[in-house]
Amino acid sequence: MAETPEKNSGVEEEPQKERGPKGSRDTGSDRPSGGPADRPSGTSDERSDTSVHPEKTQDPDSPDLPSGGG
Repeated sequence: MAETPEKNSGVEEEPQKERGPKGSRDTGSDRPSGGPADRPSGTSDERSDTSVHPEKTQDPDSPDLPSGGG
């Protein structure tokens, strides 16, 4: 978060008109986890999917624990 310039620092505060209209940097959501209101619905495409797919253990002596992913 930007700090207010110190008095006599020689730095002027940026005028609101240079920042854009009030709310122009908002995500369009009232929730902290929300994103832009025009975000497309549905799932991501296959190339951008970052899901982790569980694999078998590498070491045969390793325990076989449930992944917790269901």
